[in-house]
Amino acid sequence: MGVVGEIKKIGQDLKRIEEAIADIAKEFYSTYQGYLQVLGQGMRQQLIFASYHICTQAYPEAFLNLSFSQRQKMQQELREKSKLAVQELQELLNQEPKFEEKSDETSAAELIMSLLNEEEKEKEVIEFDASELLTEISSQLTTNSQEEEVATGTGETLDKTEAEKMKSSPESIVGKLENIDLLRPWQENIEKQIPKILKELSHQTNCILQRVEILPKKIPEKVLEAATKMESGDTPVGGKPNILNLLIEAENLDDDDDTKVTRITAINLRLSEIEFTDINVTGWRNKIRSLLGKLSQLEREYHKKQRELAVMEAESAWRSSWYEE
Repeated sequence: MGVVGEIKKIGQDLKRIEEAIADIAKEFYSTYQGYLQVLGQGMRQQLIFASYHICTQAYPEAFLNLSFSQRQKMQQELREKSKLAVQELQELLNQEPKFEEKSDETSAAELIMSLLNEEEKEKEVIEFDASELLTEISSQLTTNSQEEEVATGTGETLDKTEAEKMKSSPESIVGKLENIDLLRPWQENIEKQIPKILKELSHQTNCILQRVEILPKKIPEKVLEAATKMESGDTPVGGKPNILNLLIEAENLDDDDDTKVTRITAINLRLSEIEFTDINVTGWRNKIRSLLGKLSQLEREYHKKQRELAVMEAESAWRSSWYEE
């Protein structure tokens, strides 16, 4: 097989891999759709369990001091906050995928190809037909004029909200995820945002509990924030899931030798514990792990073929431009 044949074969291999990635992109979208749905349900359930534990086990006296209407209002606030968090999880699915910032490093083959193609690009600019340029300008002016007329007409302007919905529709997102350079960043962004949503919901819940004086008012804001930033490994084995117990040592200003230790119990929702306590969430997580394994294999194969193609094209370009003096 000659060089041309080998280059053609590699191109066919790349196309086959791209088709496989397009298929797995659809699987990723549908799998995350199911995962985020059950995760939202599990998150709300675990928030209720954790709030119940704090109100009935950790601080029962403080909870009983609330009137019936105060309890109902607090519980309604917790439900509303959890609903908003569930909505945020669902919105992660249709966030616009973005390209990762590429390294400034350039491979030798890419550099050679870039230099050899530079002259060809200059020739294309010089040989550009002037009549085509005039036609293009005329066409553009006509188009702009038509667009201005449409824009001034009432009821014919495209609603920006609708445009955004079309841009982030499931079909649009899946279509973009078929690009190998967009699928991985999209997936990693979802995984990055999930813990942030859990931490924010935990903090909001702790603030609600502190405002109604179930959690002690004397807990500093920084301590509540720190509680939501602690990972599962910071909680003693055997403790209640998504509950964090802290010991705060405060110095007595009247006596330098006297210190008071206060035990604080707060909510700290953690992804690992939600997955561990909910078999449905665990099942979907396992599907994601399986897809990630397939994607990693396809990525390795794809980049390997890309490298082979670049090397062969660079070698061919070198031979075509080299001559003996």
